[in-house]
Amino acid sequence: MRSFWMVAAATAALATGAHAQTNVTIFGIVDAGAVSQTHQAAGGTMKALNSSVWNPSQWGLRGEEDLGDGLAAVFSLGSTILVDTGSSSPSKYFDRNAYVGLSHRTWGSLTFGRQVNTLADTLFVVDPFATHGAATNMNIRFGYLGGPGATISGNFGPNPGTPGANLDRVDNAIKYTLRSAATGLTGSAMVAAGEGTGGRADGVMLGYDSAAVAVRASYMEYRDVAGAPFKAYATGATYQTGPLTFRVSYADNKIDSGQNTPARPYRNMETKIVAAGATWVALPLLELNFAYYQGTRTQDSQPEQKARKLYVAPEYRLSKRTSLFGIVLLEKFNAAGSALDTGTPLPAGTSHSTYLGAGISHRF
Repeated sequence: MRSFWMVAAATAALATGAHAQTNVTIFGIVDAGAVSQTHQAAGGTMKALNSSVWNPSQWGLRGEEDLGDGLAAVFSLGSTILVDTGSSSPSKYFDRNAYVGLSHRTWGSLTFGRQVNTLADTLFVVDPFATHGAATNMNIRFGYLGGPGATISGNFGPNPGTPGANLDRVDNAIKYTLRSAATGLTGSAMVAAGEGTGGRADGVMLGYDSAAVAVRASYMEYRDVAGAPFKAYATGATYQTGPLTFRVSYADNKIDSGQNTPARPYRNMETKIVAAGATWVALPLLELNFAYYQGTRTQDSQPEQKARKLYVAPEYRLSKRTSLFGIVLLEKFNAAGSALDTGTPLPAGTSHSTYLGAGISHRF
């Protein structure tokens, strides 16, 4: 691991030295906070210092080389940081992204490597909680598949069951992205094949942006080694007026399986997330975030799981890069719904829980 950081430091030095014509940037987020959640095992309350309570802690390198005539070579490498323990991602060096490609100011970009899926392209924009609180946010965990559960991550995608196989990032992917400033239209498409695993993933996103409105819709399809399809959708919109930004989203994914075997234990599993929220700039440096989520998961011959989550979260900006945050999350579950709680799993049958968080987040 020491040699890895030495290579990173050398790369940054070269970016400002002999290879100054190549624009290389070190970027990242360092985020940590104290959290507490009720109704843990034996009815207790969990208290801990966690990384990535508000924003995902990460670091990375991105670069661009001007090739002339509006064309540039681009790359990005990003890795999770576990601030509470000082370690990095346990699965791989660059678990967040690792791609290289070409970008044109008119014709868009074509990139190759580990990249976010098209569902994330939608929910990054329209998620009602602005993709904060990754450990508990159902749009992150189930909507764009950042933690969908072992049944999904263990069987679907280009490299199912391997470390870091959560489907929000797609290995072996080719992705095309186009944005038109003149029309406001934006879109992306991707395809990925497994490295001898037989898994596969394909997706598309379409969107529109104006000064006040943003709209997105995405589709992704993954297949297991036997060809069973897992189809996922996400859509939503944002609207900004004065100090208020409103967001609504809907996500739905389902495994279309006509059979249930030990090798394919899918039972036509379907997960739906409906969410709405708002951000209010109450003061120049103070934002108040409100969001409500309802998640439902069904499977043949299994009880329905349902979870409801209500967030109230202030963020106070000490500067453009540094902010203090707080999270109050009220959760309510039906008889089987606590299985949909994430980040800090709750015992089966838990009817409700309160999650509190407070900390600091810094971007560089």
